[in-house]
This record gives sequence, structure tokens and C-alpha cells, in this order.
Amino acid sequence: MFASWALGLVRVSAAPVTGVTTLRSPVSSRAGPNPSAQRTCGPSGCAVVSLSRALPPTTVLYGASCSGINGPWFFNAVEGGGNDELRPSYSLTWSFESSSTVAKPSGHVAVAPTSSAQVAVTVKDGAIGLTGTKKPNVKVAAAGTLVVEISGSKNAPVLKFTETGLLKEENALGLVSPFDVGGNPLIVPVATVKTMTGC
Repeated sequence: MFASWALGLVRVSAAPVTGVTTLRSPVSSRAGPNPSAQRTCGPSGCAVVSLSRALPPTTVLYGASCSGINGPWFFNAVEGGGNDELRPSYSLTWSFESSSTVAKPSGHVAVAPTSSAQVAVTVKDGAIGLTGTKKPNVKVAAAGTLVVEISGSKNAPVLKFTETGLLKEENALGLVSPFDVGGNPLIVPVATVKTMTGC
């Protein structure tokens, strides 16, 4: 299955990007999919999201579900930027239980420190923990939430990520959440494919 992709991180180019661009190839992973894995999806197809967002900072988003949009998902969100910018990398998983269209993701978040800031982020069952410091005198310990929802229409579904409760603290640390788009949820279009490596 796609479990080996779940912790994969993508490389983000420092070159400027304009607009929102759909990527044409899957994001590489640390371990990589099993080359002998079945490439055929289920009757409903595999669901895939893959795009680059140009809003500062540049963010690459990639995720998939071998069981279609209602199945279990993995999702990566990786921010670019300079060495003096906090660049979080999210590797999340979740499942839509039964006929539910809302889920609470869990996963791992890596944030490399800068010369002036150190930040730690946790995500478990939709609960986000944020701690960090920034010179000269910022110290943060806060909690928020993250939910992902199937939205849009049957012919044009999207994943809608809504983060709440952390904007003030993130701004104080200089951390930009990929799930907050100018105060609005992150909306990611979903495509359906017949085959996908790793499924």
C-alpha cells in the first residue's frame, strides 16, 4: 500500500513560482514505493492531490488514497524558504470513518530551527500542539485543531483543511501554516486515477 510514502518529504525549489500549479509527477519519498507493488486501484479508483502553492512561502502539497476519496489518506505539505525562515514539513494520515466526510489527521511535523527561532509542532487526532521561542523574548505554548473535510461536488471534489486557534501564536514565532490561506481554509482539488504506484 502507500504506507511507505506517508513519511516522505518533497524537495522544494527556491525559484519563484507564480499561481497554483498542478504537478505532473508524484512526489519522491524517502523510502519510495515498493517497485513490485500492485499498480491497480480499486473500483472507485485512487484519489490524488498534487500541487504547488505560490503564496509566500512556496508550499508543495501531495497526497493520495488507494481506496478513493473516502478511503485512508496520507498527505505531505512542505514549505520552502531561506535558512532564516521556519520551514515546516507535515506528513499526515487520516481515514474517513464509515460515511463521514470529516476526519481528524495525525502525523509528524519537522521544523528546522533558525538562528532566532525554535519551534515544535505535534498533530494527533486533529489536535495541534505548538511550542517555541523566538529572540529576543517570544515564548509560546498553545493548542489548536486541524480537521480535513471532503467538500466540493461529486464531479469536482476537494479536500478542505481548517486550522483554528493558532494564528496569533504562529505569527509571533514567524511560522506560516500551510493550512491557513489568508485566514481561509486550504482547499486542494482531488483527482481520480485508475492506477498508481504503491497501491
